Amino acid sequence: MGEGDRRLPTTAYAVLGLLTFGEMSGYDLLKLAEESVGHFWSPAKSQVYAELRRLVAEGYATEREVEQANRPDKRLYRITPEGERALRAWLADPRREPEVIKSPGLLKVFFGHLVEPATLADLVERWREETLRLLAEFEQLERRIAGREDLLFPYLTLRNGLAHVRARLAWEEEVMRELRRRARRTGGRPARAGAAAARGAGR
Repeated sequence: MGEGDRRLPTTAYAVLGLLTFGEMSGYDLLKLAEESVGHFWSPAKSQVYAELRRLVAEGYATEREVEQANRPDKRLYRITPEGERALRAWLADPRREPEVIKSPGLLKVFFGHLVEPATLADLVERWREETLRLLAEFEQLERRIAGREDLLFPYLTLRNGLAHVRARLAWEEEVMRELRRRARRTGGRPARAGAAAARGAGR
């Protein structure tokens, strides 16, 4: 696999990919990440700077210092030809890393039998409002970039985000319906779930 044999963390490849949009500082890179890949890949600020140092040390990126009037000097980073080869090898690698879902919200729903339906309903309703705001943001972005050939691949990525957000909204509305049904049936009292039922829910 050539350059891809020297495996880097996925965050390093994300940083390399962002550097293909041009030379930029660590701050500018973080800002670009927040506005683009940050919707589905959001590493810590310290991790991004650590990867920038690694990429420079391994020859995948260059670094230069630029003087600024009345402001601290800043460092600009640019991807190297070796970095581009490594990035292209990673993009062509058929192996797919496991996508681990960590959701405190899903944990709260899983253990929802321990609280009043109304308590959980309030939480889900707040999540639903957040989801609606995110959906509006994505739809606005879609209107801005749809049909632009130079942004085809960010657009295709955005379509995935839209599908996920719409699915999340549908799930939240389903949870709300179930909670209302249970509240009517139990008079608002929490119902205990057996261990066997809990194990089955996780499958």
